[in-house]
Amino acid sequence: MSENSNSIGLNELVDYQKKTYSPFMDRIMRFLWKCGGADSQVLQYAPYSDHIKNAGIGGVVLATTVMAMLAMGFAMHTIFAEPDPLGTIDPITGDKALKGIWYITIPMSIVWGLIIFNLDRFIVSTVKGDGTEKITLGEWGAMLPRLFMAVLIGLTISAPLETYIFKREIMREWDEARVQMARNQRYELDKEFTNDGTYMQLTKRVTADSLVLSKAKFKKDSITDALIKTGCTLDPCPRHQHIINFKREITNEYSQALAAYSKDTSDLSNFLKTRRESLQKKSEEIKSLKPGFLDQIMMLERLSGEGKTIKERDEKGDVVKDEKGEEKSEKVYDSAFWPIWLVRLLFMIVEIAPVIFKFMIWKSSYDYMQDNVSQILEAKQGISLEIITDENNKMHKVKENYNARRIVEVSKRQNELEKENAIHAITLYAEKEREEIEKNPEKFVKPADESGSKA
Repeated sequence: MSENSNSIGLNELVDYQKKTYSPFMDRIMRFLWKCGGADSQVLQYAPYSDHIKNAGIGGVVLATTVMAMLAMGFAMHTIFAEPDPLGTIDPITGDKALKGIWYITIPMSIVWGLIIFNLDRFIVSTVKGDGTEKITLGEWGAMLPRLFMAVLIGLTISAPLETYIFKREIMREWDEARVQMARNQRYELDKEFTNDGTYMQLTKRVTADSLVLSKAKFKKDSITDALIKTGCTLDPCPRHQHIINFKREITNEYSQALAAYSKDTSDLSNFLKTRRESLQKKSEEIKSLKPGFLDQIMMLERLSGEGKTIKERDEKGDVVKDEKGEEKSEKVYDSAFWPIWLVRLLFMIVEIAPVIFKFMIWKSSYDYMQDNVSQILEAKQGISLEIITDENNKMHKVKENYNARRIVEVSKRQNELEKENAIHAITLYAEKEREEIEKNPEKFVKPADESGSKA
């Protein structure tokens, strides 16, 4: 480009300056860079493409954090929810809406979001590729632990949100599960009452009382008919007084049989009433059951593993049976395996995408600038990177710590000099002491004790 033109030439573009944004955008960009684990002090001098790349990685980490907070919020709302005192109706379930305990839900959601944020930022910031678009076998090996963590985080985040996304289907399965539980509870109570000795005893007594009452009634009716035929229906009746007395006995017997039958029938009726009340109470308890978080997860797995089948019926509404006498069923729809797992895969892909992209992204200006800054900081601290080639022509990076070596050499030399000075001082002291001995030897030799020598 001509230097005489008014446009910017190549020389001006080479002098690349620090990027500046408006105060609002600058805060956003720096926040996203921090989310992605980038060094903003170095990145601000990098090209614009590096700004966007690292802001995108930070945005994915931030989005995952928001999803984690929402997921924990849904989970805590399900676990600790209480019936709404205002009686609001849930448009999905048709039952009374549940009101969350916000002083539990909000702190737990924030704490869980911060945990996921810290893990994601750690995973992304520790990923280092070879600077090419290809993912080599060695990079896959380095990626596997991070991918494993990312998949676990993705599944953990997706589970509560899945329960909300598929809430209608989960509640439909829950209604069927409640019907099955009520049927099983009814069967258990029927079995319990049937095997109960009281029920068997009352049934036998009522049957026996019924036979006794029938015989007494037959006798009473027969005597009454006989008296009518004789024309002696009033008491006293001299001609047939013995028949009237016999009728009185039969009437008393009938009254006693009727009283026993009434009592035992009443006892059986009360017993069956208690049974019906127990069944009604259990049925209402089962009907009022609300699915917990684990129940919703299990219903989701049930949808994922099983399809929907109904009994095949004819025009009269009777269940159609096959040649073996077994009821025929027809499938309404297959299992919801793929729809459910597509949602899970979506969350997992959002979680693992930054890890894979970091290995696929080629080295850019920011990476080289960061390496340069790291080497400068290491050099200032006396650390040097040396590349050594072994006998197999393989290159190895060796870190050399010059400050540590300098301190070791200084300490070593200081110890050597102190040793030499100590030896020299001892030598001079010995020479001086020898001169004193030559001048005045008796000063250093103590004469023997005469009494001691004689002894």
